[in-house]
Amino acid sequence: MVDAVELVWPNKDLPLLASGLTSYEWVQPTDRRLSKPLKSAAIYPGNFGPTSNVLAIGDGLDALESLQQTHVFDGGKVRLVYIDPPFNTGKSFNQYGDNLARPMWLSMLRDRLAALKPVLHDDASIWVHLDDSEVHRARAVMDEVFGERAFVASVVWQKRTTRDSRAAFSSNHDTILVYAPSGPRAWKASRNLLNKDEALMQNRDDDPRGPWSDAPFTAPGFRKAQQYDIVTPTGVILRPPRSRSWYATEKTFQDLLTDDRIWFPKGGNGSPRIKLFANQLRGLVPFTVWGSSDVGTNDDAKRHLQELFPDVSVFDTPKPEELLERIIHIATKPGELVLDLFAGSGTTAAVAHKMGRRWITVERNTQTVLDFTFPRLQRVVQGSDLGGITKQIQWNGGGEFDLMHVSPRIGTLSVSHRAPTITREIANKRTVRPRTKRKAG
Repeated sequence: MVDAVELVWPNKDLPLLASGLTSYEWVQPTDRRLSKPLKSAAIYPGNFGPTSNVLAIGDGLDALESLQQTHVFDGGKVRLVYIDPPFNTGKSFNQYGDNLARPMWLSMLRDRLAALKPVLHDDASIWVHLDDSEVHRARAVMDEVFGERAFVASVVWQKRTTRDSRAAFSSNHDTILVYAPSGPRAWKASRNLLNKDEALMQNRDDDPRGPWSDAPFTAPGFRKAQQYDIVTPTGVILRPPRSRSWYATEKTFQDLLTDDRIWFPKGGNGSPRIKLFANQLRGLVPFTVWGSSDVGTNDDAKRHLQELFPDVSVFDTPKPEELLERIIHIATKPGELVLDLFAGSGTTAAVAHKMGRRWITVERNTQTVLDFTFPRLQRVVQGSDLGGITKQIQWNGGGEFDLMHVSPRIGTLSVSHRAPTITREIANKRTVRPRTKRKAG
């Protein structure tokens, strides 16, 4: 069935090509540049094969086209797309301007999402990170590209804990739109649950087996075999709540009681709960609100970058590695492919590498690659990045990545005067491919 609602904007049907460092240009469908073959070059000669990690310098749309001419997708299609595009706030930041005409911004987002579809795994998910400036329009675009039934959730991330007293409301959150082309029901079967925090487990009855968590000994619905009396240690006779049953049959309950797996709270007067030890914990379904204490803030990410690059002015709104660790954990398994078309300082690739995932990341601004993305990923490979999730997952280095430069159809990439020096270093094999170390985890 064709959706009856559509977001319309000027020039929606015209192709939009990247031009220069941050701008775009509408072209006619007959423009000869659309048929112009893209040129790409390996700054460091890599094989771009089915096990490669890739840092591509160029526009995301152009890079996707070039990468499909290599063998990087032969080892499996993309399982996770995470993109943190310019939010279109109308502001200017240290590394980029954030003030596109809205029609261009919408076409820019739509075209890149549409170009991703051929390289997506059947169980892929797409996470688009935005703020209030465009998120409502972005959801309409994603509905158009992937279908309304692909929507999974809107995740709210607490990006800051400080208060802006000058504003009408002190905005302290971003929104991450989550879509799965297979639909939320099918994707749920392949996504990972969050690890339950064993530090929150207690041993309230001095059980010799150690700390435990607990869950209600009830289940929804009426099941005749699970309707029976339970007598508490204080002598109270209990029946299941209305429209519910006990969690198991009476025989199973007695077996659990004999094994000291049933706990009665309120001094033995409360409803029974089943004790769960660490090896029995199933994991937690993710909430849609993620607090700063769980996944960090922009300020945490800034401090990490300042430690890595003390002499460079860092990004205004970097994302913490803990945030990406949670996304990558939920959406992928080790060895699967993660893709980011707006690399920035390289957080997505850095975290994916530390977690044993393959990755492709693309950054249009060559200066950003030279200042942040490239050296940061070098340090991850070398094991000299000690921040972020390094200690949490016991990362100590290893692996490698290839570097590709994709020429645009219009204009030229912004190439720093430092580029020749960096290129020579790569060509001399002194930086990207050190001696491989053991991967943790």
